[in-house]
Amino acid sequence: MMNRKLFLGLVLFAGLAVVFLYMAGVFSPKVPVQMQARQSMIEPQQVVTLVATEQRVMRDFPGSVVADQKATIAARLTATVVEVLVEVGQSVKQGDVLLRLESDDLDARVRQTEQSLSSSQAQLNAARKEYARIKELLAKKLVPQAQFDQVESKLKTASANLEQAKAAVSEAETTFGFSVITAPFDGVITNKPVNSGDTSTPGMALLSMYNPESLIVEVDVAESVMPVLSIGRTLALEIPTYGLVLDATINEIAPAADSGSRSYRIRLGFESEHPLYPGNFARVSVDLGTEKVLTVPVAAIYQVGQLDYVKVVEEGALHTRLVQLGDGFRVRKGLSEGDRVVLNPRDF
Repeated sequence: MMNRKLFLGLVLFAGLAVVFLYMAGVFSPKVPVQMQARQSMIEPQQVVTLVATEQRVMRDFPGSVVADQKATIAARLTATVVEVLVEVGQSVKQGDVLLRLESDDLDARVRQTEQSLSSSQAQLNAARKEYARIKELLAKKLVPQAQFDQVESKLKTASANLEQAKAAVSEAETTFGFSVITAPFDGVITNKPVNSGDTSTPGMALLSMYNPESLIVEVDVAESVMPVLSIGRTLALEIPTYGLVLDATINEIAPAADSGSRSYRIRLGFESEHPLYPGNFARVSVDLGTEKVLTVPVAAIYQVGQLDYVKVVEEGALHTRLVQLGDGFRVRKGLSEGDRVVLNPRDF
C-alpha cells in the first residue's frame, strides 16, 4: 500500500516537472540564428519616422429637420365629431375649416343668451326713463328723496344685468366657436387621429399640422465646441438622404446643457429648393481650426485580436508597442512625434 502511494506521488511530481519545463520554453524550438540576424538587420526604407502635421479639425454632429411652427389642435369641449374636412398631407390656409363638432346645444345656448340680452336691454331702457321722470319730479319737490334713491338703484341694477347678459352672450358664442376647428396658420396636415362619429373630450388631440416654410435643424453639440459657436455663425449642413450640402446659420443656442448628455442644443436656419420633411436626418460640421495631428502609416499597423500594435525601433532594438488610433489612423496614445515605426511588421 505504501509503495503504491509512493509511486503515485512520483508520477504527480514528474508531471508537474514536465509542465514547468514546458512553460519555461525548454521544449520550444529555438529561434534560428539567421532569423535573429534578420530581425536586427532592418533596411532603412522599411522604417518611417513619425512627424506631426497641421490638419484642419472638423467635428460632425447628427441632428434632425424639425418644424419651428407646428401645432397639435386639441378639442376644448365634449362633443361628437360631425365632419372632418381634411386628410393627412393636405395643404391648408390659415382660417380654413378643418373639422366640425356637434353644436346643436351650443347654438340653442347662444339664442337663449341673446334673448336674455334683449330682455336686459329693455329693462335698462325702462329704468332710464323712470329715473329721468323721478329726477324731474324730485327737482320740483313732488316726490321724496327715498323714492328717487330707489329708482336710481334699479337703474344701476338694470345696467349691471345688461353687462352680465353681454358677457353670457360672448361666452356662449366663444363656446360655439370651439365646435368649428380652423387652421391657425398656413401648413400641412400631418396627423388625423379622429374620424366622423368619434367623441371628442377636452384636451383630446384632433389634428396635427406644421408650416413647411418654417423648417429648421436641431442639433445637440458637445460642450467642447461651444467656445467656437455663436449666433449668426454659418455651419456646413448635410442632408444625406437627398445628397444636399447647404449653409446653415445658427439662430438659437440653448443657454444650459442637458444634464444627462452634457450637450447643448442649437437651432439652425437654412434655405433649400428641395422639399424636406420633419424628421429628415441631418449632419452639421463644426470647423475647429487647425492643430498638430500625428498619424501612423497603415502598413505599420497589425492587429492581435481587437488591439492595434506597431513595432518601433529604439536604440537599434525592435520593440512592440500597443497603440490607440482614431479616425484616419490618428494616434491617440502609444506613439509620439519622432518615433521610428517599421513597415510590414509581421515580416520581423
